Amino acid sequence: MSPHDPHGPALNHRVAVLFERAGFKTMPNAVSTAEFSVTIHGNKVKPLDLYATDDQLGISIIGSNKSGSIPGFSAHLSDLKELKKAAKADRVILVSTKAGEVTQEDRLAAEAAGVSVWTENTLRYYEALTDAIHSFAKYEIINALGLKTNEEKQTTYVLAIRIHQPTPTSTIELYMFSLSPEKLLKTCAVYRRAQGNAEAYQRMVTKKRLPGIRAFVSKIDSLLPTNIVVDFDSAKVSVVELEKAADESNLTSKALTLTTTQHQIVALGIPMEYASLELLDGQHRLFGFAEAAPATRQAFGLAVVGVRGLNQKQKQATFVAINDTSRRMDPNLVAFLQYDKDDNVCQKDSKLMAIRVVVDLADREPFLKRVRLLDLGTQTMTLKGLSGYDLKGLVGPKGLLRKVFPTNLPKDYVTYLSTYFSLVRSTFKTEWDDPKTYILATNRGFTALLKLLRSILRTEPDTNDPQITKKYVKALSGFDWDYANLKQKYVGSQGWKGFHLDLVAQVRKTYPNFQA
Repeated sequence: MSPHDPHGPALNHRVAVLFERAGFKTMPNAVSTAEFSVTIHGNKVKPLDLYATDDQLGISIIGSNKSGSIPGFSAHLSDLKELKKAAKADRVILVSTKAGEVTQEDRLAAEAAGVSVWTENTLRYYEALTDAIHSFAKYEIINALGLKTNEEKQTTYVLAIRIHQPTPTSTIELYMFSLSPEKLLKTCAVYRRAQGNAEAYQRMVTKKRLPGIRAFVSKIDSLLPTNIVVDFDSAKVSVVELEKAADESNLTSKALTLTTTQHQIVALGIPMEYASLELLDGQHRLFGFAEAAPATRQAFGLAVVGVRGLNQKQKQATFVAINDTSRRMDPNLVAFLQYDKDDNVCQKDSKLMAIRVVVDLADREPFLKRVRLLDLGTQTMTLKGLSGYDLKGLVGPKGLLRKVFPTNLPKDYVTYLSTYFSLVRSTFKTEWDDPKTYILATNRGFTALLKLLRSILRTEPDTNDPQITKKYVKALSGFDWDYANLKQKYVGSQGWKGFHLDLVAQVRKTYPNFQA
């Protein structure tokens, strides 16, 4: 902690409470600000912002918490490496809650030095996790830090029925078996595309449902026949073929003829590697056991279906499908779960490219803090609304924006659109800054302005000159952006198509050859 950081003590307490709730012993902790100290070269005594241990698992973690700037990042990493050695710690965490303070280059350097960087969003994610499953959050944290324990070397073997879906010749395999909540709570993590985002996690796991489930499963006659669904592809689950499993001597003392060959009895070797199984469904049923009595967690036989053979798109679609039955899933979350930082993946799918562009735009002006990526917040622009038909069309294979940027890189689209909408904001600052009154900074306003951009690109093919774009935006001066007036003029969803045509008509007053 920097002596000049006025928010340091509060951040230290926040991090200590998180680790304490996750089941670690900590210094400082929830009731004491006393810091653990180590002695380094020159007999200098250095206090640590975090010292977290689990003696049973043989884990020790130290931390440096920064709520402000980090001058001399490389030098700070060197100090942390020395502190790690002096404290005999297994891992170092650098918590930096100031947005944009740690660059990607810094992150790579930190990882190489054995330091894990947590941002504000990472911190909030683990706070949400510990809020829901308490000390069982420890296992996901250990996994994320790249640490290994002796317990993880163990393998649990269970009998299972293997089924191929949707047909006997399918490459997708389902394994039906039973396992205790105790082991599942250690080895399962919620769908990985939500990890690192607290809002996504909270959306998928409703904390208020967990006490009711805990109370129910704690009853002596409780029954949970509905299975938990996990993905096996992220774990090293082994399958042992039982060649004589269908023999009557293995099943019954009487002769037995099976009526189908579409399933086989096998043994699964499930490693106790923490957070290695992706939990696709049943998170509330499983997490309801987090605060149940140890005997209940260890003895209850939960029905589980393990899935193997799903690619990333199938996995995402499966998660959405089985979580979208009784209650409509937030469309922003559905879109956010498809967000992919891999340029190659986005280049192959205009829908994924549009989602990537909007999520990245949300971190830049003029969209900063104006786009609601999930079903939380009051912003008038949403990920789902902005990444729709018009943006997909512009960046698609035949899109006019793709012609400007044939290399089809997300960063080029983000820079271009950020510049374009910054021109809109500077021209109509009052209207942009008041989305409750004016339509500009709303989903419909964004869509209409994308249609206008398409018209600009038709008029000025392949243009990447902000000055050319600016003159057409300026030509909109005098247009009435008042949302109430526009709602009266454009009735229904189809009526809003006229919005774009009226924008074109406004530009044509200055530039008669402007294309629709």
